[in-house]
Amino acid sequence: MFQYVRSHLILLGLTVGLCSVAYPLAILAVGQWLVPTSANGSLVVRDDGTIVGSRLVAQEFKGNAYFHPRPSAAGYNAAASSGSNFGANNPKLRQRVEVQLQQEYPAGGQIPADAVTASGSGLDPHISLRTAREQLQRVASSRGRRVVEVEALLDELAFTPLGGAAGERLVNVLEVNLELDRRIPVRGSP
Repeated sequence: MFQYVRSHLILLGLTVGLCSVAYPLAILAVGQWLVPTSANGSLVVRDDGTIVGSRLVAQEFKGNAYFHPRPSAAGYNAAASSGSNFGANNPKLRQRVEVQLQQEYPAGGQIPADAVTASGSGLDPHISLRTAREQLQRVASSRGRRVVEVEALLDELAFTPLGGAAGERLVNVLEVNLELDRRIPVRGSP
């Protein structure tokens, strides 16, 4: 009887050691070796070493000089990632979209859906190139530049997911705004 208990305890110890210690350490080592940027959260770091955000998580930008991300049901808090779970017929969703349209796009027109609806996680860092173009006039005029100058930057940084195989062109809001500050600073800033 004791030999069965002992063999089960040895098997339990080996299983815990392999599954809870060895395997996670191996995956961590491979991630750090093969894709260290992705494994560490795809952080965006300035030249001076300060971390300004992640390429994978949206953050809020306010002011007319910046492109604004999609609305966030999580308040741009990565720890609270969630969708609003409001269906298309929900009056609360319709009311929130109407308010967003009046605040962000008072001129009206055909506004892309991602401009006024949250993503499933509430933290999508990308907006469609069409949504970014809806914001062009506001961003360019607040920076004292012509629309074509800012649009050229957008076109340069836009990409199509899956290496161009699927979907519409997107821009990463954090990367575009950082590049705007670097190349086309706001009037009165260094």
